[in-house]
Amino acid sequence: MSQQQSRRSSSGGRIDEGNMTTSAPHPTYVILGSGGHTAEMCRLTQALLQQTDIEQTEKYQPIRLILANSDSTSERQFRQIMPQAAQSAEIAKVPRSRNVGQSWLSSIFTSLWALLWSCYLVWRDRPQLILCNGPGTCVPFFYAAYLWRLFGRLPSHSRIVFVESFCRVETLSLSGRLLLPLADLFVVHWPALATRYVDKKNVRYFGRIL
Repeated sequence: MSQQQSRRSSSGGRIDEGNMTTSAPHPTYVILGSGGHTAEMCRLTQALLQQTDIEQTEKYQPIRLILANSDSTSERQFRQIMPQAAQSAEIAKVPRSRNVGQSWLSSIFTSLWALLWSCYLVWRDRPQLILCNGPGTCVPFFYAAYLWRLFGRLPSHSRIVFVESFCRVETLSLSGRLLLPLADLFVVHWPALATRYVDKKNVRYFGRIL
């Protein structure tokens, strides 16, 4: 991004605004995590943006990347895998709910702060789609989106989509268990998981999509 400007909050969250515009009021949130989570999200985002129907692709613009402010690798990994998309993507760095090794007591307060920050961003941006695959950063955003949709703040066509990590073969991740009741679409990669949650109407198995 050229002449990139940053705005910081008192929480340490940062919104990079070098390419922000007001022409598309309902962005797509792509929530990145560390390691394998980001690699999987890059493949999902590629599929979203490389459809043969250009009109369908443009519906998901602009893309806004959401990542923890302590995550030093996800943005770089996304830029390496998807350099063209990264040029136009907007980036928001947000407080992490819980750091590795953090005590459970103190994580109550950091999680509440992350939720408040998520509520602010979702209220402001009114995203049409929130897409994630399990990093802890996505949890407060799902709750914020669910809350604001109840109050009519999000557009009527907005969707909350959770794609379970490919490595979850027989059991859901902790994030998956927390967010299963909130997701409009909950995608699993293995038939054993689909069978286990056959009574959940939002769970879908499409075969291998990664």
